[in-house]
Amino acid sequence: MTIMPCVNSRQQEYFTILSYLPNIAPSIGHMSITQPPDERSVALVTPPSRVDYAGGIEAVVADSSETAIETGRFDPRNQLPDPDRFDVVIVTGSYARIGDDSDWIEGLQCYIRKRVAARQPTAGVCFGHQLVASALGGCVEALPEGEAGYRQVELTENGRKHPLFEGVPDQFETFLWHLDHVTSVPDGATVLARRDETIQSFALQDAPVVGIQFHPEVTPRVAHELAAQADASTPSGDAIVETIPNEPAEPVRVSQQFYRNLVAAPRLGDIQ
Repeated sequence: MTIMPCVNSRQQEYFTILSYLPNIAPSIGHMSITQPPDERSVALVTPPSRVDYAGGIEAVVADSSETAIETGRFDPRNQLPDPDRFDVVIVTGSYARIGDDSDWIEGLQCYIRKRVAARQPTAGVCFGHQLVASALGGCVEALPEGEAGYRQVELTENGRKHPLFEGVPDQFETFLWHLDHVTSVPDGATVLARRDETIQSFALQDAPVVGIQFHPEVTPRVAHELAAQADASTPSGDAIVETIPNEPAEPVRVSQQFYRNLVAAPRLGDIQ
C-alpha cells in the first residue's frame, strides 16, 4: 500500500491561502462547554465499513443530553452533507485506508479542507481522524501488526484541559481497530491523546476541528462482530476477543463521554 505524502503541492497552496483568512471563529482548543441549544443536527459521513459505526454514534448522542438530536447519514462515494445544513459533521470509521487510490477519498479530503477554511465544526473518528489529519498536512503511516481491542489511551496535558475530554480520566480504556495511524499532526494542531507512538486525538487551534483514533461507540457486542470478521487484511481478531469486557462495559461508558461533550456544545465554532 502507498501512503499519501505528508504534504503535497495542493495542500501547501491550501495552507498558504488559509493563513490569510480572518479568524472568524475561536479555536476548538480553547472552547468551553456552555448551555446546549434545544436542538442539534449531526451529519454522519459513513465510508464503507464492516459494522454500523454510525448507528453506534447515533445511539450515544441520542442518549447523551436533553438536547434533541437530528442526524443524517451520507455515503461519501455518492453524496456529502450540505456544508451549511448541520451543526457538526462527523466522518466515521472505515475499512478503507488513506493510501487507497479512490476518487471519493480525495473528494472527501477536499470537502474537509473547505470546512476548515470556513471554520465549520468537524470531527473524524478512526479512518475519519486519519483522513482529516492527512487532508490538512499531517502524516499517516502504516502501523506494523495494527492495533485492536480495548486498550489504554492517555490524555496529554492539553487533552486534560480540553472540554471535549471533560469527565474522562487521564488514562482510560477504549476500543481500537486500525492498521494505520497518525504520526504527526497538521501545523497549528494540538495533540490531545496518545498511545505509545500513535496520536490518538488532536484538535486544530484555529478552527473547530478534532480527530480521535479510538472508537467510543464500539460496544462489546460490536467488538465481537469485528472479531468474527477479522482476516488477513485486518488487525487480529484474537487481540479483540481477549480484551472484551462484560456488558455493561465501563470502558465504553467512559470514552463515550467524548460524544456527550461534543453534542453538549452549542456550536463548536462559537464557543468561548
